[in-house]
Amino acid sequence: MRILYVHQFFAGPDAPGPAQPRALVRRLAERGHAVDVVACDLNAYNEQIEPEEAFDVPGGGSVRVYRLPTSRNLRASLVNRLKTYGRFAWAAYRFGRRLPKPDVVMASIQPLFGGFAAYRLARRWRRPFLLEIRDLWPDALVVKKAISRWQAAPLEALARAMYFGADRVACLTPGLKREILGKGVPVERVDVFPNGFEESFFRLEPDTRDKMRAELGWGDSFVAVYTGTHTEVTAVETIVRAAQALRSRRDIRIDLFGTGQTKPKAIALAKELGLDNVHFHDPVPKTKVPAILAAADAGLMTLFRSPLIHIYFENKFIDYMGSRLPILAAMEGLQADLIRRSGAGEVVPAFDHEGLARAIAAAADHPEKRREMGAAGHRFISEQLAQRSILDRYAETLEALARGEIGDRPTWDPFP
Repeated sequence: MRILYVHQFFAGPDAPGPAQPRALVRRLAERGHAVDVVACDLNAYNEQIEPEEAFDVPGGGSVRVYRLPTSRNLRASLVNRLKTYGRFAWAAYRFGRRLPKPDVVMASIQPLFGGFAAYRLARRWRRPFLLEIRDLWPDALVVKKAISRWQAAPLEALARAMYFGADRVACLTPGLKREILGKGVPVERVDVFPNGFEESFFRLEPDTRDKMRAELGWGDSFVAVYTGTHTEVTAVETIVRAAQALRSRRDIRIDLFGTGQTKPKAIALAKELGLDNVHFHDPVPKTKVPAILAAADAGLMTLFRSPLIHIYFENKFIDYMGSRLPILAAMEGLQADLIRRSGAGEVVPAFDHEGLARAIAAAADHPEKRREMGAAGHRFISEQLAQRSILDRYAETLEALARGEIGDRPTWDPFP
């Protein structure tokens, strides 16, 4: 079958961003399908230029990634972002009309507007439509007070048109599913296809840890790392303040890898506090992340407080567990519950930098305990979140849509 996938910020081969969409389109190609991806030409996290791609796979399928020009300065303001989203949606709709007619259309939101363009294309062609929800708009904007409820009204109408117009809705997390069901979407139309664990990504040479620690100058220190975006949501300032509480522990250092709009503020805070035990690094290619995690001793996670905190499920959650690192977290929500339930780490409330500092110190002082937590996390994702199983179920849902048999296919949710 032929699939059209509209995903504005479809990340390049080694660029920051969600890894699951790339894994999905490759898996679809391996199952013999032709996938056309329509995306923009910049990365949402660092605004680097993203390349067009075209490749065949041994399974007989193919992937073609089309990149449409998009304006820069995405993070300058909400107005800039909305303009970028709207312009891409219009361009994607016009471009999509020239592509071969697909058997099924799918779109990933957020942003909303590209999803609506895909929805209109599906209706134009009278083809089934799958909506993939990765973030909740405009709800998240209202919660963060970025816009008022009356300003959100047209965006909510746009979202509801897609929620109820889609033949199937695929949510990234159980929290997103809960929100969508709360809006009245029938439960028999909503699946959960979360980020998954790919074992082969974490297979490294035996001397990787020693080489990477030497490269990074970590010596014999206990190293807690954070890998990911620096945003208001991820609350990395909590990590900086935890480092302040640990400044007397000369055997402990904290290293953060990534970028984002709050990174300058976090760096400024570290300088203001006179800290020399917290270190900021540029983003690294995805392929280097497993080696960095293999060299580290613990993984850090932080999130802000929000009525929507339960919708988040991050790549680093999978990466840390895949690397057998204990997770030391200051947050609430689904991820916190799963860490506690699986025994994969220690969790304190959001913004509790002193509690996070105590958890880091305890992990440094008890190596056997942290090995047990790391093993528990690895066991949990190996059993519950194997990527191949998730992607195959996702692909089977798309195939059922294309055949007109989706009514006979039960929905799926890997979380008990």
